[in-house]
Amino acid sequence: MQRDNALDVGRMIDERPMGNYQKLVVFLGFLIIAMDGFDVSVISFIAPQLRSSWGITAQMLGPVISAALIGLAVGAVVAGPMADRFGRRGVLLISVAFVAVWTIATAFSTSVTELVIYRFFAGIGLGAAMPNTGTLVAEFAPKRRRALVVTLAFTGFSFGAAGGGFLAAWMIPAFGWQSVVLVGGVLPLILVPVLWLWMPESVGHMFVKGAPRERIAK
Repeated sequence: MQRDNALDVGRMIDERPMGNYQKLVVFLGFLIIAMDGFDVSVISFIAPQLRSSWGITAQMLGPVISAALIGLAVGAVVAGPMADRFGRRGVLLISVAFVAVWTIATAFSTSVTELVIYRFFAGIGLGAAMPNTGTLVAEFAPKRRRALVVTLAFTGFSFGAAGGGFLAAWMIPAFGWQSVVLVGGVLPLILVPVLWLWMPESVGHMFVKGAPRERIAK
């Protein structure tokens, strides 16, 4: 019976035009991925001033960049099993909060070692957020428009990275490199309550976990 109902939900999404709620899910996905783009790129924005302020070489910053990328890989691997067990919405909320906390911590770093540690943990959150976002956006999109909708959501990465570059060009000379990193941490922190209010749980996960019929219908 649950299988039949799940198929009915999929058919309902596929046969109807995209409603405002589905568009909201896509927009929230866009914001999450834009946050990813900003925070993945933030080290590139601040690297010149870091080298100047701390008197370090480009080679010394290599581990900082690598730490974030390793964290991304770890987060992406861990996110799938966690989402299957606890739900995509919960994992998304935790991962975005994780990014916020460790990115804000990065702004208060006093050594390269601290930067490596904080960027690694921020990378875990970034890596966990992106695949779960893509899956949720795809699930709420009609099959005929799914590829387009997911692509639109993932353009957020480029917008976030490009927007961060423009912001850094203005903020770093005026307020220092820490200001840009703080923005990269505060934005996901603001995004957490927004997601808590409006980002839905995966319908597929609710069926698997035997959620009440009323909750699935809502």
